[in-house]
Amino acid sequence: KLPKTKIITVGNYTVGIVHGDGRWKTIDNAFNAFPFTQLDCIVFGHSHIPVITEREGILIFNPGSPTDKRTQEQFSFGLLHAGKELEAEIVFFSSKE
Repeated sequence: KLPKTKIITVGNYTVGIVHGDGRWKTIDNAFNAFPFTQLDCIVFGHSHIPVITEREGILIFNPGSPTDKRTQEQFSFGLLHAGKELEAEIVFFSSKE
């Protein structure tokens, strides 16, 4: 019921959102999901592995997972700060199991 990709505006920035699953590496899948589209950031998931990196001038951001950490030591979620610059932040936390 959800679209494969979604493009939103956050402040003055254009952000692409995609699950990130597919045939190749997750970061590659996310990056390749928006051919010929001018973006400032791509937010993706699928792997549950938190990532903040940059590719070809685009901020690449996976916030991890607040509910299923899989092989990660801690759960996580992400914050995207849209000010003078676009910045991503990963917040790590432990569950009270």
